[in-house]
Order: sequence, then structure tokens, then C-alpha cells
Amino acid sequence: MKWGRLLQVFYIAGGLLVISILWFTTARPIVVLPRMRLSPGYGLQDASNSLVTSDQQRGLLTLYSFAYTRCGDDCRSMYAALQEIDAALADQPTRQPRLQFITITVDPARDTPEALAAFALPFDPKTVQWRWLTGPQERVNAVASGGFEVLVQPRQDGSLFFTPLLVLVDGAGVVRASFEGSQIDSQNILSQLALLYKEIERSQGANRLAYEAAHFFACYP
Repeated sequence: MKWGRLLQVFYIAGGLLVISILWFTTARPIVVLPRMRLSPGYGLQDASNSLVTSDQQRGLLTLYSFAYTRCGDDCRSMYAALQEIDAALADQPTRQPRLQFITITVDPARDTPEALAAFALPFDPKTVQWRWLTGPQERVNAVASGGFEVLVQPRQDGSLFFTPLLVLVDGAGVVRASFEGSQIDSQNILSQLALLYKEIERSQGANRLAYEAAHFFACYP
């Protein structure tokens, strides 16, 4: 009799667990951005020739982009998206950790620290810090092409063909979203950034288990 009751309790508990899992995966009460992969480590130079490392970005949210100072029309839509994101965040309460823009040049031979210092940014950011980074060609290639998987090819006219790409990295150095081509839309990026902020702000204490469950069951947008 005792074993019968134990089995009954076991089956009821198992059934409730299955129902809970089905409800969580279908209703998706919590939606999170995926933890895609670790972002590449790097040590590059900024416009003041100071060393900037990936480790220094821990604890911050970083939206990486890839361009070069002579980019022109090829980068216009990407710059417009960055400007719209900056303007939208300027109208919102400050949230922590703060977001920063980092652009890694894909033409480091010309875009030296001195060239970056003389370069006028396409727009004056209102609230988001924006830094450009450069370095030796081999190191930049390892980060941009090898780490972030940016395709870069020289054109006959001296310009560069490359894949417009924005990559959102969290404070732990994990890639949480990437935006390519038509996905580089400020509203799309802002909505996913809002999801990440929501997770950071709410996944504390007991809530952390619920957010980890959302990752486990791939409750992604």
C-alpha cells in the first residue's frame, strides 16, 4: 500500500512537471535573447593610441560595428541606425549597465590612430560613448573576420566590400544578438536591447531560475 501511494505521488509529480514544461515552452512567459557564443578577445588601439582590450568591456553592453573612415555611402544606413539608437536612448531614463558603441575599422592600414583622431564622426552622439579601434592588420583580421565573422574584400577602386554587421555583446562578453543587412534597423535593435535590459534587471534572486529556464527551453524572440 505504501509503495502504491509513493508511485501515485511520483506519477502526479511527473505529470505536473510535464504540464509545467509544456506551458512554459508554449506560453513563454519569459523571452530572452540567446547566448550565442563568446565574443572574441582583443587588444587594439583607439584614436589616442591607448590600448583598449575586450576585458575592459566587462560589465558594459557593447554594440560592435565594422566600418572604415572612407566608407561613405556603404555605411550610411548603419550610421543612421546608430544615430537613431543613440537618440532614442537619450530620451529614456539611464539604464545600467550603460550601452557603448565600438567600431572596429576594417582598413587598419589607412585608419591609424592618427587618422582616427582626425576623423569626424558621422554624427555627434547624445548619450552613447562611441569609440573607433584599430591595430595591426593581422590582429584586426583575427578579430573582425576570424572572431566576428565579417567578410571583407578589396575592390578595384581601392574601396572595401564588407558585410554590414552589428553585434550586441553583454557584460560577460557573450554575443546576445547580431544584425546583418535588413536586420540593421534601429527599432529592431532597440526592441532586442530592451529584452536584454529586462533580463539583467529582473533575473535576480529566485527569478534567476525562471530566466535560466527560459534559456534552457530556448524561449527566444
